[in-house]
Parts: sequence; C-alpha cells; structure tokens
Amino acid sequence: MNCDFQKIIRITQALNDFWLNSRGWAPESAYALIKEARLDRQLSFAKTLPEYEEVFLEEVKDAKIILGYATLRSMSESAIKLFFSAFIEDYLKDSEALKKNKKIVQPKKISFDNLISLYIKKGEPSFESYLRRVQSRGNAIHHFNDRDIGFQSELIEDINTFKDLLLAINSQLPYPDGVQNPENA
Repeated sequence: MNCDFQKIIRITQALNDFWLNSRGWAPESAYALIKEARLDRQLSFAKTLPEYEEVFLEEVKDAKIILGYATLRSMSESAIKLFFSAFIEDYLKDSEALKKNKKIVQPKKISFDNLISLYIKKGEPSFESYLRRVQSRGNAIHHFNDRDIGFQSELIEDINTFKDLLLAINSQLPYPDGVQNPENA
C-alpha cells in the first residue's frame, strides 16, 4: 500500500505554523493552550513515519510495529487535543465536557480513552475503530501484557488513516478568511 508520508508532514508543518502564530486571531485561551502543546514534536514524529515503510528485519519487527503504533497513538492524541484546544471556549461551556470533582478537565489533561469518546461525539465518529486500535496497539509499548500488535501492512494502512484523521480534524478547525488551509499543503 502506498502512503503519502510527505502529505502528513506538510499538513503537520502547516498546522504547526498556523496555530503557533494564531495569537490575536484565536481566543487567548486557545492560543495559551496551543503554544504549550509542543507542536514541534508532532512535526518531529511525523518526519519519522516514512521509516515504517521500509521492510522490517525479523528480529526487530515486533519492536518496530509497536513503536509505529506508539507514534500513531501520540500523534492522534495530540491532533485531537489541538482540536479541543482550538475550541476551548466552546468546550468549557459544553455540558458533555469532562469533569473531575465538578471542575472541567482541560484538554491537555484528558486521557486518550476519554479524548476518543469526546471526539467521536463532537468531531468525526467514523474514526472510532481506528482510534481504539491505535490506542490498544500503542499501549503494547508496555511489554508485560500480551496485546495484538498487527502487522507492518496494517501499520501502513493506519498511517494512511491517520492522514485522513488529520485532514478531518483540520477541516473542522476554524480559520480566518484568506488563510491557506493546511489541507492544501
């Protein structure tokens, strides 16, 4: 299966460039969350994705698949946190916002499991099976428990699905008129 890794990198770079410079346009509360988000690391991780297309040596195959899924898990989680951070004002008013001790939990502190549940309600529900699979396989980084890690071909398919998730999240984010949409990157 062919995967457009460079498209993922370009979109991630464009999201990084726009949102880290959104002060004055985005609500200050959104900008404050996003500037702490280490979108530069998201871009760094994106640049590792092409490595997962190279045929894995048998003796490191499981480790490479697990690392690939841990990377996808982290990138998916960060993309969803960007979504909720950009809409922080709406999230804070939402009756379905996650609460702990009657206080709303900020997006950066929400567990991946809860983020998935929130995103399928507020974002795009068609990604639930992908997100649950990436969550489970990414958690295989904790070696003590036996988990299905899939195959390299499935990892490549899921990297493609991540690109679709990134595009879906991007299409839901607000942009001012006249700003190039990262989807066109």
